Amino acid sequence: MSLLQPLDIVNAACAVIGEDPLEAFDGEAGGAAISIYEDVVGFNCGVYQFSFCRSLRQLSRVSDAVPLSGWTYVFDLPPERVGPPIYVTDDITSPDHRFNRYSLVDATVHASCEPLFAMIKIIPAPHLWSATFKSCTISAVAARLAFSLASDRQTMETLTQVAYGSPMENFRGGQMRAAINEDAQATPPRKPDWRNNPFERAWKS
Repeated sequence: MSLLQPLDIVNAACAVIGEDPLEAFDGEAGGAAISIYEDVVGFNCGVYQFSFCRSLRQLSRVSDAVPLSGWTYVFDLPPERVGPPIYVTDDITSPDHRFNRYSLVDATVHASCEPLFAMIKIIPAPHLWSATFKSCTISAVAARLAFSLASDRQTMETLTQVAYGSPMENFRGGQMRAAINEDAQATPPRKPDWRNNPFERAWKS
């Protein structure tokens, strides 16, 4: 079985609303469809920190950069990231360790130690999604396509509610709630870092 591609997701959404499948993302309809797909997937990845939307990367130091922020080194953030890093760490062997002596400046991290690593948010390929996240995304794309292709507001509102639940649930109901629950069950809870507080640091200093 071939890996799922964005076109497969869009065509699954087309099937939901009774539209003919697309051969490719060209022409006016194809261009609108890929724009809708990218917007919906980006939004869905932002609703919750899904495990398949995160990636741990070592930051690349910019050797010839002169930081003006008071730190010693400058590191590039990965270009494929979405938004700022979820967290930065200087100890990749300790899952609960968080590093906070740095500054974010544009698309770089300024700090005085190396190496540094960052957990970043990415837009994953469809074959990496959970089944529940895929269903939510198909419903949401179908809702947007229903209005874009046929100006069908009723179908759009119905499918949006299927994907996200009622407006009071802040996009975390419906199929999205199932996707969040599934991912939460597969992700071990992080222990609180009781030692990382100002009183403990002051006592040790």
